[in-house]
Amino acid sequence: MKEYCFDMSGISNPLETMPADIHTSFWSLVSKFPVSGKVAVTKEIYEEMVHIPGPVGDEIRKNEEIIT
Repeated sequence: MKEYCFDMSGISNPLETMPADIHTSFWSLVSKFPVSGKVAVTKEIYEEMVHIPGPVGDEIRKNEEIIT
């Protein structure tokens, strides 16, 4: 069962103020969420989230079937 529902601004806004290259330990933890099986997003939100840069975006793109 999914425990969390992500949206685009919940990831993109923090990335603007807490860049992944500066806050590496935080974003390393966040990037593990898509593979955890605990996160859900709608197809429309997923299509927005594929544009997120860096390791978080990489994990989102690699795990579409798990999170949608």
